[in-house]
Amino acid sequence: VLDGKLYLVGGRTGSAKNIAERYDPATNQWETLTPMSVAREGVAATVINGKLYAIGGVGLTSVEIYDPQTGQWTAGPSQPNEMSRGTAITVGGKILLVGGKDASGQYTNQVLELDLTTNQWSQKATMPTARNGLESVLFDGKVWVIGGQAASLSTSKVEIYDPVADSWAT
Repeated sequence: VLDGKLYLVGGRTGSAKNIAERYDPATNQWETLTPMSVAREGVAATVINGKLYAIGGVGLTSVEIYDPQTGQWTAGPSQPNEMSRGTAITVGGKILLVGGKDASGQYTNQVLELDLTTNQWSQKATMPTARNGLESVLFDGKVWVIGGQAASLSTSKVEIYDPVADSWAT
């Protein structure tokens, strides 16, 4: 959600898509936006500083940033390694990228943090359960990571990341 509107980026219908769309619940209307520069299947997205970040996707390390004021995408700092089907969330002025699948298709418990003041990614404490297709929500200053797929099976696990202590609880 950005400025009260919902954004949809990337995806797959037969092949990866570079689409970007915005839904305005006040008018019940969808709007087609400038497409991303590359198609992104399994992309993670989050909002920070009034901009939308589209992170990674199958076969990608790149990051694209959408500015709703200009309607344009620009390149962001690439991830250190390919990651798809993870979850991204903004916490304390930084972006966390949690879990997903790596370049070899393995589930990962990797947690990366993007510091926008330095445009650098850094490794944080690994999540207890390697998984992809998970969701995250910020509640009471902690990141709750929910569900997904672990070891090729759906999981109902909930694990909680404390960004201040850089630690996990189940």
